[in-house]
Amino acid sequence: MLHHIPVEAEIHDQVALLARAFGMTTSQTIAHLLQRYAHAEPAVPARTEALVPVYAIYQRKRVEGQFDRRTGALSIPAGPGAGQYRSPSGAARAVITALRPAVSPIRTGWHFWRLAENGAQLDVLRRGPVRAQVTPGPAAPPASITTAAPLTR
Repeated sequence: MLHHIPVEAEIHDQVALLARAFGMTTSQTIAHLLQRYAHAEPAVPARTEALVPVYAIYQRKRVEGQFDRRTGALSIPAGPGAGQYRSPSGAARAVITALRPAVSPIRTGWHFWRLAENGAQLDVLRRGPVRAQVTPGPAAPPASITTAAPLTR
């Protein structure tokens, strides 16, 4: 049975983009995301070791690294951006610059890097909650997503 879900145009475009990136239909993409995020956010790893294995995926390349809890530094032993960095953001900039030199490398490393243990953003290791200010913009006109066929442009 086919159902239509009204969504804002921006959300519609984002789902279409994800569907193309995943090589799935929109229905499969939504099901995948629901399955993946149906569970609570991964907890902070129980380990208290100083070095935490992390990774980032950029331009379809997985880059491995080690985050040092004591210093906040992040090292990339090999591959794009290999080296020692004082912060996760510095390491993220190095990876982006190595893989796409024409793109602005400004990124928040705390969101760019993920914990190898469970895929959570590195940000979960920060002390205290981080709250973002959200300023609502103008409402976009609703679109409709058909969840049985891929979106095309």
